Amino acid sequence: METQKAHQVKPRNFKTHIFTKEYETLYSEEEIWKWLNNADTFIKSQVWPFRVEFLRNEYQTKDFETGVLNNHHGPGLSLAGKIGEITPHYRDLEYFYGSYALSFRLVRPFRLEFWSENKGDKRIVKVQLSSFVSKSFYSIWAWSQKIFWNRFGKKMNSGIKKLLK
Repeated sequence: METQKAHQVKPRNFKTHIFTKEYETLYSEEEIWKWLNNADTFIKSQVWPFRVEFLRNEYQTKDFETGVLNNHHGPGLSLAGKIGEITPHYRDLEYFYGSYALSFRLVRPFRLEFWSENKGDKRIVKVQLSSFVSKSFYSIWAWSQKIFWNRFGKKMNSGIKKLLK
């Protein structure tokens, strides 16, 4: 799997950080993707002053469609990008040059990916966030991602349950 695309160049004194985590769920892949491809999943969970926006052009009909622009922003956060490849089991979001978390000098995320796969009677959802991180901040970023993404599985399962009601 090639995570870094050719137009993304790692800055000098930065390291590539790939954070990956898997979550189990009993929900079907159709239910998982109904939740993951619902803009409200990301918009309504934001705490002010953070915000997630989707911008479609005149030919796009859904918020999760290849080429739709996306921006997740707030104090110390500017993650502007576009929805990339979408398949029944995969979706990615490519962040543009200039996107950052905390500071442009510390963390520059460049891709957020989701996968799903069947594993017996359960489904596995995998999230992967790829970033360029200042060498001096690398271990702190790695530690903070474990904390940040720790609750995503519970949020996913409760969000799917609510969506199905």
